[in-house]
Amino acid sequence: RVVERVLRAFEASLLRLLPQSTQALQRGDHEAVRHVVHPLKSSSASVGALELSRCCSEIENRLRAHQFEGLAALLSALDAEGERVLAAVRELLPS
Repeated sequence: RVVERVLRAFEASLLRLLPQSTQALQRGDHEAVRHVVHPLKSSSASVGALELSRCCSEIENRLRAHQFEGLAALLSALDAEGERVLAAVRELLPS
């Protein structure tokens, strides 16, 4: 049951944070984007979603360095990977 609770919490986090990152970018709020990807980076690594964690890390590093070029493409890749991870998590959870 512990694994199920962790995966359900992660699922809820993904459903909340992925749209927040897109909305923050649309507003041009780079600090808000960073505040979204930072916790997602850690939680993704914790459940073994290493590519998602890597995407978050790359976005976070670019934002810290004030390198905003290509950020939309990186967030698009983050969303796509997030959707793949979400599907995988849902396969692991009981109905």
